[in-house]
Amino acid sequence: MERSFDNLRELDDYELVNRDQDVRGHPLKSSDGRNLGIIRRMLVDPERENVVALVLDDGRGVPVDEVEIRDGQAVIDPVEESHFFAPPARSGSIPRNRIGVLRRT
Repeated sequence: MERSFDNLRELDDYELVNRDQDVRGHPLKSSDGRNLGIIRRMLVDPERENVVALVLDDGRGVPVDEVEIRDGQAVIDPVEESHFFAPPARSGSIPRNRIGVLRRT
């Protein structure tokens, strides 16, 4: 069974645990300084209460396990473009740098 993920912006009852990890609107840069695109969406797995992927302005997705947030900047080690994915409708995948979300009360 394929899991589907939701756009954080569309989840009215969720918010980031740490607002400093909200990298939407910021560039994703490689650790060698290349600008890979602007982060437009953060995809959430509500069951695990984590952001699992970032979606760039060109539609490519990046699993969060590939990304590190350094001083408010999203950075990814140089990787092959094959590590990026084209997200199905509103889907994504995987965690490393745990970006937690919590249900608002």
